[in-house]
Amino acid sequence: MATELKFKAVIGYVLRYGVIASFALVALGSLLLFLEGQTGYYPLSAAQQLSGTQDKFLVGLAPLVQGIEAAKPYAIIDLGLVVLLATPVARVVISMALFAEERSYIFVAITATVLAILMLSMLVVAPLVS
Repeated sequence: MATELKFKAVIGYVLRYGVIASFALVALGSLLLFLEGQTGYYPLSAAQQLSGTQDKFLVGLAPLVQGIEAAKPYAIIDLGLVVLLATPVARVVISMALFAEERSYIFVAITATVLAILMLSMLVVAPLVS
């Protein structure tokens, strides 16, 4: 019973703080966007015109890191979205570790399968679709 409560508490913390961190980053980026009046990449009016087109904004880890270092509002908003997307993945990884700690190897295998499907969909399928 105590391990079940620990398990639920840890997962609850991961989900709660992941969403809070994501919200804080998106809010900070939005505040910077409002205060600066520009995205950090294009003038705001140009960004609004580009909203219907693809491949106009920088995509990838290196541009994201460079944008965050330069405190570009869109990069900070993107980081918030990355944190939001990473939260359920972190939950699966932590679940797998907690199951391994309990020596529930069937659940470790099931959780590892879920993690493999998540990674496959994000790293292989998503680039093919876009």
